[in-house]
Amino acid sequence: MNESSLRELGWDLLEDRQFERALAVFAESVRRVPADHRSRMMAARCLSELGERERAVTVYHACAEGLLRRDYLLSAMAACKLGLELAPQERRLRDTLVRLHARASRSAAGRASVPPPLPPETLYDGKVETDLMGMVGEELSDRAIEVLAAPDPGGSANPGDRPPLPLFAELDLEAFIDLVTRMGYRSIKADEVVSAENDSPDRLYVLVAGKAEVTRQVGEEARTLGFLGGGSIFGELSLLTGAPSTATVTAVVDLEVFEVRREHLNAVAKSHPSVPQVLAQFAHKRMERNLIATSPLFQPMPESERAALLQRFDFRALPPGEKVLVEGEHSPGLFLVLAGELVVQKEDPAGGTVRLGVLREGEVAGEISLLTGLRATATVVAARKTAAAFLARAAFHELVKKYPHIQKYLEQLSDRRLKQIGEALRPAEILDADELLEVEAPGAGSV
Repeated sequence: MNESSLRELGWDLLEDRQFERALAVFAESVRRVPADHRSRMMAARCLSELGERERAVTVYHACAEGLLRRDYLLSAMAACKLGLELAPQERRLRDTLVRLHARASRSAAGRASVPPPLPPETLYDGKVETDLMGMVGEELSDRAIEVLAAPDPGGSANPGDRPPLPLFAELDLEAFIDLVTRMGYRSIKADEVVSAENDSPDRLYVLVAGKAEVTRQVGEEARTLGFLGGGSIFGELSLLTGAPSTATVTAVVDLEVFEVRREHLNAVAKSHPSVPQVLAQFAHKRMERNLIATSPLFQPMPESERAALLQRFDFRALPPGEKVLVEGEHSPGLFLVLAGELVVQKEDPAGGTVRLGVLREGEVAGEISLLTGLRATATVVAARKTAAAFLARAAFHELVKKYPHIQKYLEQLSDRRLKQIGEALRPAEILDADELLEVEAPGAGSV
């Protein structure tokens, strides 16, 4: 039986709550392949279920060290997290988190390189020659810990080939450790929806292992936008802006995710006030990358120039109800939606207000007034907390001089919107008298 088959058998036994048999299978898998840290983590869970909490913590620590050695930083963090749930003050696990953070911070902007120290010597060498699957009771527990707590003899891997440590590496060390101990860790089954379109989640997710599909509803069809792998973060824009999710994320295979709720961030922020700012900066960068990749405004430009163009804009957080454009007044500049929604509405001469549409991620507002020099033709208001990039009037005119294709795109957009406004305000057609007579005629002659 190979490593994969052993692990599958162990999973089946674990789900049947046959913890001792599952422990024997997972330990045997590690005995054969010491780099099988997935089986190590499952064996640690079995030990915990069997009441061997101290040994479970030791195995989680060995697992975290092996994963860190191979630069699987997110998975190493997961092993530390699970161990700390059993022993919140365990020094070994906290020391591993310190070195993990140092390893991740090497590539974080503005941070000094901190070489991690060597891991401490272990009491176990893993040299067990006997197949563990025939053992039970104390004999199994004793032999299993020798295998499971032994170090992974494998060498260091290329960190560029591994999922990164997103967001966490930007936190200060103490805030990082505090957040790791508070946040959740979940297993999600294949085909399960993790986050649904139009939901307003109060959490963000970090995908540790597995693969997820991102879809968006277009009419009757759920259109695939892409796939997420290890190291991906999703949900942070909704968490930050309060805007509903713009897509559905579904597990393609079984997933392992960190779940960071708003309450976790609020609790950490009490002791570490910099955390909300780090999250805001991270989300801001993510919105910029999304915008550069998807907004029609940037599509005609070479990718190398898009980031520089976006730097001309200022970031603005708009509270619900804030008016960015007021009908009858000059536009202060161009607004580009990063996340959230702007509602476009116009006073109807017949009375009341006509809702003309909703602007979402990647769409712009204010271009008609800027291009024509006339006053705004409609009012634009934030429907909910919205993040926008803003380009002042003078900077806008400099921009369109340098990039004529942007002016052409905005002119075409302006023409379409003016046409839509005209159609929205056109009075309903009234049947003339002859048409009314023709409609009523059959009934008039009936008895």
